[in-house]
Amino acid sequence: MDQDKINQVVSLFFSSLKSADDKLLETGLTQNTTVDLLHQATIQLIQDHPKRFEQYIRFFEMGCMYLQNDSEEVPNFE
Repeated sequence: MDQDKINQVVSLFFSSLKSADDKLLETGLTQNTTVDLLHQATIQLIQDHPKRFEQYIRFFEMGCMYLQNDSEEVPNFE
């Protein structure tokens, strides 16, 4: 998979989780700081385990089909 495309999609996903309120969470971090940390960790894990990431992509693709009633099978993750 193209790393630039992966970065673009993952960045858009995590950006959508950010809040204008940026409330302080029980962890002591703000919501947006937490999202940024998860974003960085996700990018690193994708780079470290590209084959596993491809498995997740297939899982989510099948999961979306199931949720949209385009498939009767609940996807399994191996």
